[in-house]
Amino acid sequence: MTAHVMCISSAGGIPIFIRKKGDGDMLTFSKMASLNGVHMFLKSQNMELLRTDMPDTSVVWKEFEGSILLIAIASGTTNNVLNRFLDAVFSAMVLIVGIDEIKNLRIIERLKRDLRVCNPIIDRLLESLDIGDRICAKTDLIDMTETIMSPENHLLQSCLEGYMECLDSLYGCVLVHGCLAVATESWWSLDPIERKLLIIAATTEGICTARDFPVFLPNKSPNVAFRLVSVTLVNHVEVLALCGPTPELADTERLAIQCWRSSIDILRAVEQCYPRNFPTSISLDSEILGFLLVNHVVGKFILSRNSQNCKNRVSGTHRLDILRTFYYQAVETFLLAASFSEQGAMENDHLSQPSTTRGQDKFEGAKETYWCSEYHKCHALKEGDHVFCVLYTSIVPTHTMRLITQKTMKTLLADKQVF
Repeated sequence: MTAHVMCISSAGGIPIFIRKKGDGDMLTFSKMASLNGVHMFLKSQNMELLRTDMPDTSVVWKEFEGSILLIAIASGTTNNVLNRFLDAVFSAMVLIVGIDEIKNLRIIERLKRDLRVCNPIIDRLLESLDIGDRICAKTDLIDMTETIMSPENHLLQSCLEGYMECLDSLYGCVLVHGCLAVATESWWSLDPIERKLLIIAATTEGICTARDFPVFLPNKSPNVAFRLVSVTLVNHVEVLALCGPTPELADTERLAIQCWRSSIDILRAVEQCYPRNFPTSISLDSEILGFLLVNHVVGKFILSRNSQNCKNRVSGTHRLDILRTFYYQAVETFLLAASFSEQGAMENDHLSQPSTTRGQDKFEGAKETYWCSEYHKCHALKEGDHVFCVLYTSIVPTHTMRLITQKTMKTLLADKQVF
């Protein structure tokens, strides 16, 4: 299966970029022109074309700022996910060039050139789509931050706060293999897609000692650029910060050495927590193949597979893909339906139950849902801001799944110092 995303100027229908993921062929110019043409025709008739669904493929159109049109074509994923994906792609464009250059689209060739930096970010966003492909090494969710739970997180938090004070910055975080370990309060106050894109932008260029490049924040500061500064502390562990004109990159490296010199052992201990992503002191039930723990309010998640259970036919990263599919297609539909309705993001079909009062309590979604197949079972439990999705072997009875899910979720959330 294949996923495509293309960007076209609204006024002239000029292609700006096209990216794809999967084994299919790249879209031809004639197909791109047809997809743009039908949108332009309906627009001339005062109608907005949102999407079309075919037996195995969905096409979604979305215009931004009256200047560009984004079109996504994908198989095996929901329209809700595709809409959020297009929002994320547009935010990625703003992150690199700012909103003014997109609004005032004068020189197409210059925009094309400037947006080349954006291609690796868009490719990473494409990997978040659930199209049954196993080219990418990691499973991801489109607009959420992947995190890691470590017993040393509270120590990292203290070091991070001290380093941010030296940089005179409020926005900073520590990444372990691209997963967020700790962050400042202001970093968490950023829009979820801003946090997501900043981390992707800092980790797409490979490993380097330090880097410094301008970024616009799509929601907080789309017109004025910040500096995104990244310094590698030890292998696969780096600290990010949003800064103004000062300090210089060399000074940020020097300050990082001063602030983190006494914490090298802590950093290496945190790095050992990957890819398990939760403390070794917590053991999982033998029937659990993997789990996905999501805070859907804050916009962060932890994804892990049970390395002790390797004999099952559902193995490796495919387990994590199953959990993502389950989250996109079941959890978001049944457990988070009210949340997406309030955001105006849920699809208006028979599965989407909008939030309504009419003198009664509004619908807040179900509390649990599950899937069963020949080789595995999935169970999800919602409590407060959290949704816990667990992948089980197929032999586990349904009623047993509930008990194991409840027990495991309680264990993971119990240690507030780690969580």
